[in-house]
Amino acid sequence: MTLLDTPEPLEEWFNRQWKATPDEMFYKQASGRQIMFVHSVAALFNAGRKYEEHARVEVIATHTSKSVLLPVYSIERADGLRLVMRDNFYNWKLSVISERPIEADFAGLFHTTPPLDSSHNGNPLSPVYFEGFPRELVFGYYEPSDRRRFSAEIWGEHSLWTTIFLILRALGFVKPLRWSTG
Repeated sequence: MTLLDTPEPLEEWFNRQWKATPDEMFYKQASGRQIMFVHSVAALFNAGRKYEEHARVEVIATHTSKSVLLPVYSIERADGLRLVMRDNFYNWKLSVISERPIEADFAGLFHTTPPLDSSHNGNPLSPVYFEGFPRELVFGYYEPSDRRRFSAEIWGEHSLWTTIFLILRALGFVKPLRWSTG
C-alpha cells in the first residue's frame, strides 16, 4: 500500500499510470475497465447535482493486484457523504461515511453482520483485506449501532452499483422520476 501525500484526480492518475503500465501486462485492460466503471459510479454519485457541484473521484492511495498498480478511490459530496473503495479483481471493498444515518435494505448485496465463527470464516472486514486503505477508513459492519460509518465486502460491479444507488436513495439524493408535460 502506498498512501498518496495529496489526493490526485482520477483522470490524472490514470493517464500517468496507463502510460507506465506495459501493454504485456495481462490485467492492464481490466484495470482500464475498472476506471471506466468508477466513472459511471461517479455519475450516479452526483445524481441531482448541477455539473459545477459534481464531486470528483480522487485517488488517495494505491495497491497492487495481479501485478498491476490500482487506485483506492475516494469521492465526497459537500452535502455529507463520502465513499472510499477499491477493487482487486476479486472483490470490492467499500467504506461509507455519512453525516446522516443510512436506512436501507442491503439484503443480498453484502454481509451486514459479522461471521458467526470468525475462526472458521475469517473476517472480510479485517483491515488486512482492505488493500491500500488507510486503516482509519476501515469500519465495522452495517449494524443498527452505527449506520453512518460502515464497511462492506462486495462481490461484483452490479452489487456495488446497487449498494451506492440504495445509499443515495436512502439519503434523499436520488429522487423519484417525474413526468414532464412540456
